[in-house]
Amino acid sequence: MLTFKTAVMLWLVAASVPLVISLVYFRASPATESLAQRIAVSLHGATVSVLCIGAVLVGMIGSPRPELGEMFRLLLVVPVALIAYSLWRFQGKRAIHLFQGINLLWLAFAFFLGGMAVTGVWL
Repeated sequence: MLTFKTAVMLWLVAASVPLVISLVYFRASPATESLAQRIAVSLHGATVSVLCIGAVLVGMIGSPRPELGEMFRLLLVVPVALIAYSLWRFQGKRAIHLFQGINLLWLAFAFFLGGMAVTGVWL
């Protein structure tokens, strides 16, 4: 059986997966593009990771409230918009967009589990 600390550590380590995808996008962007453009097309995974880690921290600190759920769900729109921007503006190999499936899966996990952690209402 997992302890609370072990479960939190597993969640934090697993939340780094979208961040790695952002790094892959950044590295795959052509060096001829500006640094700002390369960062913009690779920011989606970092925002998913930040939302996942933020939700866990809110749950760990012990200050989850139902009112935070609405704000958390609203913040989940940011990575979706960044994914759409990346699909539109990324100049590298198009096959790399297959990684967006992993990001969307993590976003669904963040919506479900992160929403419970932020609100304090668990199934």
